[in-house]
Amino acid sequence: MSNQQSSKRHGRKNVIRNFEKNITLSRLDYKPRVKPGKAMAKVVGLVFAAVIYLAGFGIAYISWSRGSIDANLLNKMSFIFMIPASVVGLLAFLISSNRREFPIREDIRAHVRDFEAENGYLWRFEPILNQLALGKIDIEWLIKASREGTLIEMAPEDICATMQALYEALSGNSGQQISGNAILQVEKNLVAHTKNNEATNP
Repeated sequence: MSNQQSSKRHGRKNVIRNFEKNITLSRLDYKPRVKPGKAMAKVVGLVFAAVIYLAGFGIAYISWSRGSIDANLLNKMSFIFMIPASVVGLLAFLISSNRREFPIREDIRAHVRDFEAENGYLWRFEPILNQLALGKIDIEWLIKASREGTLIEMAPEDICATMQALYEALSGNSGQQISGNAILQVEKNLVAHTKNNEATNP
């Protein structure tokens, strides 16, 4: 029993070591990486919305001051101009946010290409992945995509969430219990992965 427990602990350490060798978690920390860009995009959206609203209201105010429109119409227009201002502000936010996120998403995809290589990497963690609760992420599709070399088509934020959850589970920080047999099976998969790499790149 003691030897079995020791073997499982050793297997977990080997799996974590292999994971850390192949995966750079800092590149897959999606939310913290995009947070500054989203904050700036919000500022851009607010500025555009303010400019549109002030321009429209300014024209209406000048018209009222010259007697071209009455106060009642001025009040109505002050509310009406909120609509185009909000639409323009939202569009400005989305465009700015997407432009700022694009290089980050491309960097994540580049890292996925690196660690997946030709034979796939993430699918080798299947015994553990099947024990994780990853919300809306389709585990079966993820494993299939990794086997077929199409993991790159997965949304970067989902890849990041999966890798972070996997590492948390391996480290024992997620609160999710991973069976020792799953760890040992993953260890065998990773040994085969290493041998394939050595055969491909002698």
